[in-house]
Amino acid sequence: MSGNLSLWVSTPADPLENGPLNSSAPPWEAPSFTVAARCRVAATLVLFVFAACSNLSVLISVCWGRGYRLAAHLRPLIASLASADLVMTFVVMPLDAIWNITVQWYAGDMMCKLLCFLKLFAMHSAAFILVVVSLDRYRAILHPLDSLDAGLRNRRMLLVAWTLSLLLASPQVQ
Repeated sequence: MSGNLSLWVSTPADPLENGPLNSSAPPWEAPSFTVAARCRVAATLVLFVFAACSNLSVLISVCWGRGYRLAAHLRPLIASLASADLVMTFVVMPLDAIWNITVQWYAGDMMCKLLCFLKLFAMHSAAFILVVVSLDRYRAILHPLDSLDAGLRNRRMLLVAWTLSLLLASPQVQ
């Protein structure tokens, strides 16, 4: 018991008892490009290539390829969703990969604000456009014969989605 008691007594109750520099604290180490960060960068690169190829092919197909087979009110929805995903692919994924490689920010305050704005804009727009597509499909199931006003309704909803994305991301640039 006395061994345990001496161990307990020798340990200070207050971490500041030894002064501002506690000798038991590990020294600070600068952030580094770890193996886990390398794995995240490799996974991001694979997802980047897949997302870029697939969303570009969808956008090309809808705009210039076999998109004429789609109903006219669906083309803007699919094109907007592919565009929002491309913004996500070309802004968010490289930003995260570069952040993992460099470990710290070198580009300055203005670039940080701009890229944070673009990152939030991409995330919001992808989510809101998915909601617009869901609302269109919901309306198509409940009222299948009301497709005459679907084009106008979808354009309005897409305008709201893109505008909300801009508004919700705009505080980042202040």
